[in-house]
Formats: sequence, structure tokens, C-alpha cells
Amino acid sequence: MVFVYTGKGKRGAQGDDAPPEQKNCAKQACNIQWCLAKRGHQERLCQSFIDEWKECVEKAKAEATAQATASNNN
Repeated sequence: MVFVYTGKGKRGAQGDDAPPEQKNCAKQACNIQWCLAKRGHQERLCQSFIDEWKECVEKAKAEATAQATASNNN
């Protein structure tokens, strides 16, 4: 899994060249980090957050593929 830190560190947040799933699903990734930190890093207790993140990633990848296909057809 890829987790995304979106805090205000010196490096800044995400770059403009970040993959769409990273940009679109940052909130869900942060929710997973929060849940794991609060629940002793027990993944089973945060499964709903993980499932939500996976759905977001799948949706973002599908949208990116559809956009790439549409731009290739033009």
C-alpha cells in the first residue's frame, strides 16, 4: 500500500506529477494512518478505512485510464 503524507513539512505536499490515485485518495490514506496510530497498528481494526482507500484507488485508476483512452482517440 502507498500512504501519502499531506502535512506541511519542508518538502511540501504532493508534487504536480503525483499519480492521480495519490492525489485523489490522500484523504483516505490519511484516515488509514490516523486509524492505525489510534488502534495500535492493528490492521484488522481499520479494515473499513482500508477498503474505502482501495475503492478510491480503483476509481481513480479507472478514471485515468478512461481519460487516456479518450485523449488517444482524438
